[in-house]
Amino acid sequence: MKKLLAISIVTLATLICIDLLVVDKSINNNPATDHTDIQLYIERARTILNGGLLYKDVVTRTPPLINYLLVPPVYFGASALAFEIYFSFFVVLTVLAIYHFLSSIDKKLAFIASLAFLFVPTTLATPTLCRQDESIVVFFFILPLLLLYASGRKYVYLFLSSLGVWLKMHSIFLIPPFLLRQRGKELAKHIAIMATVSIVMTLPFLLLAFKEFTWYLKFYLLGEGGELEGISLWRLLDANGIKIPSLVLIAILAVTLVTIYIKFYKKSLWKCILLSLIAYFIIYPKIHYEYFLMLFSIATPYLAEDKRKIALIYTVSILTSITLLIEQRYLDWKTTQYAYWVFVSIAIASMIVVDGILIYLSHHISSKNFWLDKVEIDEMNEKEAAKV
Repeated sequence: MKKLLAISIVTLATLICIDLLVVDKSINNNPATDHTDIQLYIERARTILNGGLLYKDVVTRTPPLINYLLVPPVYFGASALAFEIYFSFFVVLTVLAIYHFLSSIDKKLAFIASLAFLFVPTTLATPTLCRQDESIVVFFFILPLLLLYASGRKYVYLFLSSLGVWLKMHSIFLIPPFLLRQRGKELAKHIAIMATVSIVMTLPFLLLAFKEFTWYLKFYLLGEGGELEGISLWRLLDANGIKIPSLVLIAILAVTLVTIYIKFYKKSLWKCILLSLIAYFIIYPKIHYEYFLMLFSIATPYLAEDKRKIALIYTVSILTSITLLIEQRYLDWKTTQYAYWVFVSIAIASMIVVDGILIYLSHHISSKNFWLDKVEIDEMNEKEAAKV
């Protein structure tokens, strides 16, 4: 654990220094093309510190809880350094959590999984070069699953998953396959926990800022009310005249998820969640670069025993990084026009390859049991033996 902590701190501290001393001064020197969302974070956190209400007193297009977790770096100066240290802290927590909870299953594979996740380029870039709050989100996203596999605490799992939904919506993927496994009174108790957490998190905003608060729900669930952004293949095609309605893609995703749940929810919870995430990243129209951090946090532990599949995860990270650089300059900021079709074609080709890799991985994952699947297989065998 100490060795892993030291590696994580040294690696991220080095990147923070490079970003602040080199990248910011020589590349990110134009406020018009700020590559981060820090100003948004500062506005929302200062509204909270000043006693204001999210959504009503400041434009807020995220779930409420994440904004409260952005208060500490703003309180301590709101500098780039404060944000990068704070974001990196949560990445280190995620790396240590993967090792701590999974080492009880297999110490060697848990260590490999932790290092594999740490050195994914997206993991390294998100808290430092990108300064994005997904660095916080990823810890709360994977923590319920790690706790469940390490200790079997179902109520803790659903409580943290429900809380995570109001941090960022990605945690919604943790809930359906888990609920499908519950029956009778157990199911009723879990639904009650989920409903209670959701009411506590949302009621003040529903009462005091209903229209503003429900905007992001309509946008993410129905594709209404905002411009399509991000690095998904569909966004890149949309920006170049090939439009597929967001509602059509969301409907296809819904059908795909239901199919995955029906086929895999009994076999392996981790497998089911991973496959549903892969479907989301292939089909959903609004995918940002940092969102992939959630996929990588689930995929790297699951695939830790297969070096070739980990290499494919790294390939996805590199290709999405290339796409991000092109997408920002040619589509978001529109500051570059040189050889437009050459570079935009590279971005489109990169995302086609990414989707191809994800499809290949989903086929491989669905047809084979991995080390984390065996945990559940062993539990089922023990239950069957106990009945006999």
